[in-house]
Amino acid sequence: MDDRFAQAQPRAIVFVELVGAMVGRTLKMAFWLFHDHLGTLLAANLIWAVALAVPISIGVPAFISGDARLMFLVGAPAIFVAFFVLSPLVCTGIAHLVKTCIDTRDGSLSDFFTGMWKYALRSVGAGVVYGVVMIALLTSAWFYATRLHATAPIVGYALSGLALGSAAVLGAMALLLPAAIVQRKTGVFATLRLTLLLVLANPLWMLGVSLQCLFLTVLSVFFVPLFFAGYASAVVCAGSAAYELLARKYAVDREQDDLQDDYLNRGLRDLFFPWKG
Repeated sequence: MDDRFAQAQPRAIVFVELVGAMVGRTLKMAFWLFHDHLGTLLAANLIWAVALAVPISIGVPAFISGDARLMFLVGAPAIFVAFFVLSPLVCTGIAHLVKTCIDTRDGSLSDFFTGMWKYALRSVGAGVVYGVVMIALLTSAWFYATRLHATAPIVGYALSGLALGSAAVLGAMALLLPAAIVQRKTGVFATLRLTLLLVLANPLWMLGVSLQCLFLTVLSVFFVPLFFAGYASAVVCAGSAAYELLARKYAVDREQDDLQDDYLNRGLRDLFFPWKG
């Protein structure tokens, strides 16, 4: 028993180090993408922020009013449109811009608008399906925890936990979804299925990237200028980098791609002394 435990320890350490390295490589690629194309990505992010600000400015006052009819007829639809229609549409445009930057080391706002137009139906369709499922899971989590609290608390909390866990997986899928829409020429449900399989096959990797994006989300909530300055572009860069590295993981020539990738082969020296590169 002790021997087996001693043998398992090095394997566990190597596994954790490998996952940490993959998360680190993802964030490294995302950082250099954002750094090299800062102006274009900030402009795209501003468009995203303005697009969401309009329905949010309608939906939030409706919820604050306390009027149930106003909340249901105005607030809920406005928030749904903001986060599950407009946001996927614009984020897919950003993902197309990021993919162009990865492939050509160059990109412009025309690539951003091209991506929005080219993948509009699929991005909106995926966003709507995603939104309906997410709302159903969160509603189920609340329902089982509250309604079964008195009669069958263990069952209620178990079902609620299952719903919340499924919602967390769905949250990780959202990071990969814009890049998957851009890179996979498949239908809405096939694209959603692909992102689900990628998350389930690489849970710790996606957990690490998701936690970093969650941290950025919290910062954006408490520091609103960040929301307008680069939040969406930074998250899409992280998701696109994760998808790109996952694609290379399952490709035969991924090692050669990594060796030739400028975004993965730079460090602090290149940040502070770029002229020495």
